[in-house]
Amino acid sequence: MSITEELSKKTVMEIKSYAKRNNIDIVGANKKTEILEIIANWTPSEEPVEQKIETVQKVNENVALFSERNIFWNGVGTLEKGYNIVKKEESEKWATHRSVRIATPQEVASYYGK
Repeated sequence: MSITEELSKKTVMEIKSYAKRNNIDIVGANKKTEILEIIANWTPSEEPVEQKIETVQKVNENVALFSERNIFWNGVGTLEKGYNIVKKEESEKWATHRSVRIATPQEVASYYGK
């Protein structure tokens, strides 16, 4: 059974997770069939996926925040109303703002219909 056939039995969230783990660019694809088509035509890069994931995790620890409104904080940055992804260091500052809270992964996934 091919990977595309296996993935066709999974949810859109699971397919997107597979694409992310394998560094497959699916930007602009929203429907299950569109995502599966991109994956079917994808050619793997030379660098192993596990190595890329380790590198990203070491360099880029991100945190999801929810902002009740658009906010600019001089020296910290900008947040738009809704969900935002920021670096861990920035999230510690933003979490002190009364209109901002840390969002759970489940909450973010639920919001985006996953």
